[in-house]
Amino acid sequence: MRDFRLLAGGMEAGIDEAGGREASGESGRGSGKGGWMGAETGYSDNGGIVNQRFLGKLLLAAYCTAMAAAPPSVEEIDAAVAALSEKTGFVKKHPIRVEAIGRDGWKAWLDGQIRENVKPEEIRAEELTLKRFGLIPRDYDLRAATIELLGEQAAAVYDHRKKRMLFVEGAPEGMRDLVLVHELAHALADQSYDLTRFLEKGPKTDEAQLARMAVVEGQATWLMYETQLNRMGMSLSGNSQALGMIAGAGSSLAAGMFPVFEKAPLYLRETLLFPYTAGLLFQQAALDRLGKKAFSEVLTRPPATAREILHPEIWLSGWKAEAAALPKLDRQGEYRALNAGSVGELDWRILFEQYAGREEALAIAPGWRGGTFELLEHKKDGRLVLRFAATWADEETSKRFMRLYQKVMAGKWSRHEARRASEEALTGEGDGGRYVITRKGRAVYGMEGMKP
Repeated sequence: MRDFRLLAGGMEAGIDEAGGREASGESGRGSGKGGWMGAETGYSDNGGIVNQRFLGKLLLAAYCTAMAAAPPSVEEIDAAVAALSEKTGFVKKHPIRVEAIGRDGWKAWLDGQIRENVKPEEIRAEELTLKRFGLIPRDYDLRAATIELLGEQAAAVYDHRKKRMLFVEGAPEGMRDLVLVHELAHALADQSYDLTRFLEKGPKTDEAQLARMAVVEGQATWLMYETQLNRMGMSLSGNSQALGMIAGAGSSLAAGMFPVFEKAPLYLRETLLFPYTAGLLFQQAALDRLGKKAFSEVLTRPPATAREILHPEIWLSGWKAEAAALPKLDRQGEYRALNAGSVGELDWRILFEQYAGREEALAIAPGWRGGTFELLEHKKDGRLVLRFAATWADEETSKRFMRLYQKVMAGKWSRHEARRASEEALTGEGDGGRYVITRKGRAVYGMEGMKP
């Protein structure tokens, strides 16, 4: 399924031209019009090595990625870019433009970007898909939630479409250096690898888009933390304790800082953070294996699934996801396709954590090998039918899926009557309609929402 941030246009995307000036001159103020962008968040930590006071600053900075009081000076940009170039091998080819925008009107601006760049039917299809899977409540307004979530996390962003940085004013000055490094890391990568093409012109599968976003955000997050640790004579490389705590502390810290985030469904929280936390660990793994070459390698040979981000050794091996054919629906001509895409390891992990607990979710999700879904809508009565297919590592894992999916079905519908529940088939009905889930070897096939 689509990453929540992808619904909002993916990585920080365009704010329309507003007369900004280049970073070889002065900073300007944006008009707050134009393309779409996602708010930046991330995280950080210690590991018993970095002092806790400093750790707190790192963590805060990652989640507030950007609340800088004013745009950086040309001298600050030049110094930061030079340091980033030395680390990555990327070369600054032309000036980086910088603009500033006040916090007032931020949510209104976000609302405008959705209106201009995301069609209402796309939002409706995505919302209905998440509801049918049971990932968000039935009365949840995804569009409003998008604005609220990104609106409370006002941030600096790099606009890869307009090739400029935008700073949101009105927040603490103390995080400015960290934020600057993160955004300049995007700008520098963009000048060498064209992030618009990388993020928007690559494979159209949900998994590939999420993986590419994790590459971009993970790299910038790694450089942000590495730069700050270097100033203390330390490094993320070889510091597994610090790296693990940085990646693991994100959700709890963000929940404490952002009330809207804290109340959001698990799926939205996890997919919002994934590019930063998992992307950070992926970048470190690539560096451990490839050295400095990793900065370019992840952009020239990017992973195609979230599984490869979560398990970098799989990406290095050249693994490919398996195809999974959808089950056939009787009288399918009476329906129109509303939404379709992939269901990956991260999607299943979140779903099973929500209904069966984290331990069970972490045990089964790595066994994912491929999957897809389609949401259909009846042309006359509007009935929704969800069909999906998932391939697993072995038969034991697919049997485990069947056992866990019973909990999903019982939990996501207010009325549920199971008629058959075995490792071979699950059938029944409820307020969501009739469902049939079958298992054949390593593959599982599901259809939900048919007429009783």
